[in-house]
Amino acid sequence: MGTEIRAGSGDTHSRDPRAVRTRARLAEAFTAVAGRHPGAPVSVSAIVAEAGLNRSSFYAHFDTTGGLAVYVLEQALRAISEQDVQVRLVGAATGRDASRIVLGHILDQVEGQRGELLAVFGSAEGGAATARFGRRLADNIAYYFRRLRFAPTRPGGELATTAVFLGHGLAAAIVDWLTAADPCPRDELIDILVGLVPAWVDAAPR
Repeated sequence: MGTEIRAGSGDTHSRDPRAVRTRARLAEAFTAVAGRHPGAPVSVSAIVAEAGLNRSSFYAHFDTTGGLAVYVLEQALRAISEQDVQVRLVGAATGRDASRIVLGHILDQVEGQRGELLAVFGSAEGGAATARFGRRLADNIAYYFRRLRFAPTRPGGELATTAVFLGHGLAAAIVDWLTAADPCPRDELIDILVGLVPAWVDAAPR
């Protein structure tokens, strides 16, 4: 779906295999460091030490640790989206139950990156980061529509508009939940979000 957006700037990531591998190493290192110290800020020094790289390698791909955090979130969303599709295709979970599962995975991923994502979404770049988050979710929902073969049953314009509406709305709601001084409980938010999804989205064609 086009070139990837460089987190924290208007540049694009290189698709050179070496660059892809370096970003993967940085993402894995970020996840490992953040996992050992939940909720604590993750420094560039800790990331490159974990990855076995130098600081110049980090800054060749990301402007800040927050930019890397958004990249890690985007990569996780791809995996979550594929898992959701597989769950629905094999019938392991259907309808609203499947929606609750995938939303729970998304919220857990965001919560696991809370410290760095708060630094991004609560900053001057927060609006642009939320928009990128929304585009990624919209892309994932459009992918879901394609894989579960909604095209024969729903007009193309309806599918495209619904993907954008749900993706950006979900992103805004999650960012609001993440940055709120007194957020509602996780499960309550999931119930609210599931209730906002059009019923036909959960009634996937077979």
